[in-house]
Amino acid sequence: MSEFYSVAKEFEHLTKDYGFKSPKKLWYSNLVALTKHIDDIFFCHVIARVWKHDGSLQTDLWVAPIDRPDDGLERLTASINIRIGYTQTLDETFFQNCEAKIIGLLNSHVIENLVESSKNELEKPSFKNQRYEVYTQYLLPFFRMVLIESNKDKKKLKDKKITESIIEEALLKIPSEMKKFFDKLGKQATKEAIWELCYIYSL
Repeated sequence: MSEFYSVAKEFEHLTKDYGFKSPKKLWYSNLVALTKHIDDIFFCHVIARVWKHDGSLQTDLWVAPIDRPDDGLERLTASINIRIGYTQTLDETFFQNCEAKIIGLLNSHVIENLVESSKNELEKPSFKNQRYEVYTQYLLPFFRMVLIESNKDKKKLKDKKITESIIEEALLKIPSEMKKFFDKLGKQATKEAIWELCYIYSL
C-alpha cells in the first residue's frame, strides 16, 4: 500500500487547497481515492489507479450521491464520471497533470453543475436497475436515519464501533418492509455498508 500513499501525494493541492479528504480505509491495493463533500449527500471523488495487468495509469473524477468511491459508482446513473487521464507509458508527471486538469474544472464551477445533474438523476433516473431500487428504498433512507440518530456528529461517525452501535439502535426503529430487506442482507453486512457511508460523510 505504501506506493499508493505516494500517489496520493501527487494530489496535494486538492487536499491542501480544495478540501479533498482521503478515505484511506476504503482504498484498494491498486486504487487511491480522494473525496470532497459538496452538498447534502453529494460528493466529488477523484479516483487514481495503477492497473496491475499492464502498469497503465488512470484518473477519474466522479460526482455522485454518497457511496463507496470505487467501480460500484458505475451502477447508478446519478453517478457522473469524467475521465481525467489515462496512459500506458511511464510518465512521472501524469498524476500532477491530472490534478491540474481537475483544478481547472473546480475553478470553472463545472462540479456544481454536475451536482445538479446528479440530483436530477437520483430523483428521475435515465434507467432504473436493482442497485437504484436498493439504494433509494433502503440504503439511503437508513443512512439518513443513522445520521439523525448520531446528530451528524462526525467524530462519532468516524468511529466504527460507535457507529455500529448507532446502526443497531436504528435497526430497531425501521419500518417492517425495510426490516425485511436488512434481515435478508444480514446484520454484519448492514453495519459494514452503512458504516462505510458514515465514514465518508465524517471526513
